[in-house]
Parts: sequence; structure tokens; C-alpha cells
Amino acid sequence: MGAVEVIQRLFDVIIIGAGIVGAALARELSAYAMRVAVLDKAAEIPSGASRANSAMIHAGYDDKPRTQKARFCPSGNRRFHELQGSLDFTLRECGSYVCAFEEDEIRHLDVLLDQGRRNGVPGMEIISGDTLRDREPHASREIRAALWAPSGAIVNNFEAVVAFMDNAQQNGVELFLETQATGLLCSEEKQEVFGVETTKGRFLAPVVINAAGVHAGEISRMAGEESVRIRPTRGEYFITDKTVGHLVKGFFFACPSTKGKGITVASTAEHNLLIGPTSTPQTDLEDTSTTMKGLEEVLDGARKLVPDIPPGAAITSFAGVRANTLSGDFNIAVLRKPRGFVNVAGIKSPGFTSAPAIALHVVEMLREELSDRVIMTPNPRFVPERTHIPRFAELSMEEREALVRRDPRFAQIVCRCETVTEAQVVEAIRRGARTVAAVKIWTRAGAGRCQGGFCGPRVADILARELGIPLEEVTRHGGHSRLLVGRTKEYWFRGNE
Repeated sequence: MGAVEVIQRLFDVIIIGAGIVGAALARELSAYAMRVAVLDKAAEIPSGASRANSAMIHAGYDDKPRTQKARFCPSGNRRFHELQGSLDFTLRECGSYVCAFEEDEIRHLDVLLDQGRRNGVPGMEIISGDTLRDREPHASREIRAALWAPSGAIVNNFEAVVAFMDNAQQNGVELFLETQATGLLCSEEKQEVFGVETTKGRFLAPVVINAAGVHAGEISRMAGEESVRIRPTRGEYFITDKTVGHLVKGFFFACPSTKGKGITVASTAEHNLLIGPTSTPQTDLEDTSTTMKGLEEVLDGARKLVPDIPPGAAITSFAGVRANTLSGDFNIAVLRKPRGFVNVAGIKSPGFTSAPAIALHVVEMLREELSDRVIMTPNPRFVPERTHIPRFAELSMEEREALVRRDPRFAQIVCRCETVTEAQVVEAIRRGARTVAAVKIWTRAGAGRCQGGFCGPRVADILARELGIPLEEVTRHGGHSRLLVGRTKEYWFRGNE
């Protein structure tokens, strides 16, 4: 039997994990003349917690001063606002309210107000329940006071991750999906790291950054560092039809507890209503199931804040797993041993908000602490902007007509619920979408009321055509998640032979 060929690829920096942290970091590193690889075991991005979260750009009042969360959340908020235009992702200014029903909760608002001011959060104030209802008529009559933070915002979290990574790839970063890290390549006694062993061969680099979300503890242990202990917590959510998205304008929080920020209610960037999450500790890093009990808790908690939410308005439910740590704070550090390994772990809420600021910090860490392993020379071809696929549903009739004249496929509606055209689906595939879920992330085809009941087969058809593969090979999430296994007649004849 002959020797098995080992595929090896050479880079300057390898990032494990293509969530919001990995994507933001890849984009910042693309400003330098270096070869950067991003590895992720999923078939599309975002996956994990970057995919399943509340899509809130937090103001930064909930974090204890002098913690890493307090350091990076407000600056991450500012960075999202700075990059919204140049990276072309949807971010909607809405502000947030922390709602108090009891006297002790009102006192806690003062604590949050003080924390926020110490953390540098602008414009906060405590308002009465009546003032809240003047702004938000559907808010509960039982709310006595609320902390208002005007810098809070809603983002399309799917678009944001895609935007950072898309711009990184435009500037030379290479993304490897369905590529799971299985081990670290280190020198004897793990003095230095020099790469990553994966399900698709070896990736060699003198710097490896662990941004693996709930799996960051496993990757850290590969480096011999045992301090990163992830305690996964599952949160369940509902998304409602757009017909009830008008019930709130801002982001509603209940007063936080030891379990976290509690059930929230918000109008999404696309004007659905998002409610959740629960907070259920578990041992399984991958369990994103929803339960009747959990979803009942979500609805009850949401209707306490906004009683007018109808119980039958949900169009889908989902769950995400948060990467809790024992310390409750982020774990961001360059390890002394193995040299070249960097942990960016425990990035739970407000991790999404903090990610762009964390990325800038990690770049500075590389410059200051690993200059012997990576040279930070500016990339002379760096382009800081990118443009998203045209959002056909949001355009004026004149703008739509101009697109149709340029490409007649813009006249072919694939997804009726979200008004997504064939041209948008084709462009998503051109930019890297290889699954039905990836097309949904790029275009929102399948995100509407019927959840892909109408457009799903058409999207699969276009994927097969554009990728040059049989329809039976089209998948929802890669791997074995095929939508079809063959023609019905073939199976009927087989069963009746």
C-alpha cells in the first residue's frame, strides 16, 4: 500500500473559527501583507453563536467596569457604527430599554446607569414607565421605569459576519469551510506552534489564533492550556411574522439576573419581531434543540414586556449555544507556550458587539508580542470597502427597473415572502454560497413567512445549475444534509419490483 499524500498549505496566520470574531479579525489582518487562512468546520458562515443570537449591538452598561467586556463592548459598538457604510451591512438605530417592574429592579437601574457611565456609554438616562409608553405604546402598563441607552442598535448578524469575511477575502484572506481542526502542530515539548492539523490536511503557520467559539476550550487544550473551560448555555428564540414587527421600535430587556439578560423583545433589522432567549446550562456543545417548555418561557417573558404579542405570530424558532466561562469574562491572551498561539475565547454576550474592537486589539497584540513570528507590513492593495448584493426588496421601482435592464434575472422572483430575485441568488453563489442555508444568509430567500416552502425548490435548482452538480447533491448545510435522494418514480419502481 502506497504512502498517503499529506496536503500542506503555508500561511503567516491561521484563524480557527469564522464567526464574528474570526471574520472581524480576518478583515483587520487583511490590511497587512500576509497570508491569512480562516478555518471553520461549518459549510456556511455564520454558524454557531454568531448565527443564533439576539442581533443586538449592545450599548455597554451591563458589564462590570475594568473587565474585558466593559473595555471592548462600547468601543465595539462605535466600530460597528463606523463600518456599517463601508462594509454595507444592515444596522438600524433603535436604542434599548431595561425595564423595571419592582422597587429593587428600579434600584438596579441606577447600578446599570453608573456602570454604563464609567464604561463610557453615551446618552443614558432613567425614564418613567409613562415616558416609555409615550415612545412605545405597546409596552406593558406594569413597567414602572426603564434605563434608556440610545447607542444600542439592531444589526443583521448574518450580513455583518458575511461582510467582514467578504471584505477580508477581497483583500486576499482564504476561507476554508468544512475544514475542522483536529490537532495543533507544535515543536517538541510544545515550545512553539507551527500549524494546524485538519480534516483537509495540514495548514502551516507560525501564528495560530483560537476563535473557535464554544469549541475554544478544546482547541486551547490542544495547545496544553487548560484554563479555558467553556460552560455551554442554550438560549431559545422565536421569530414572528413582520405583521407584528411594529409592536416595538427599541430593544426591550427585562432587568438582568444571575442567568443573564433575560427574555428580550426587539424588532429585527428586517422588521420581524425577535423574542428570547432562555438560559439553559448543558454539557453538549452542539445541542441547539428547542423545547416546548423553553418556548413557552420565551413567550411568557416577552408578553410580560409587551403584552400585545399574539401567541400565534411565530414563523420559526431556533436556539443558540453561548460560550460561558467560569470567570464570566472574555479570555484573550498570547500564550507563552506554545509560542505563537493566541486564545480569543469565552466570547459570549456582548461578544458580537465587542468583536470589531477585539479584532483591533488582537492585531496590536501580534504586533507587540509576536513580532518575531509575523511581520506587520501594510498591504498596499488593501481595499476597506465592499458592497453587498443589491437588496431588491428595499429598492424603489426606478432602481428595480435599472437592475432589470442590466440583468433580466432581476425580474424573476424566486422568494415571494422576501422579494428575492434569481439574480441575487446567482450572485450569492458567485460569492461563495454552496448550500441552501448560505443562499438564505446572503439573500434572505427562505427567511419569510413560508420559511422556504415556496422558494426552497427553486433555490436548490439554481444551486445545481450554477455549481454544475446533480440536484441530488444540493445540501441544506453541507455534509449529509441533502434535500433529495433521487426521483420519486425510481424509488416507487424499486419498492414494487
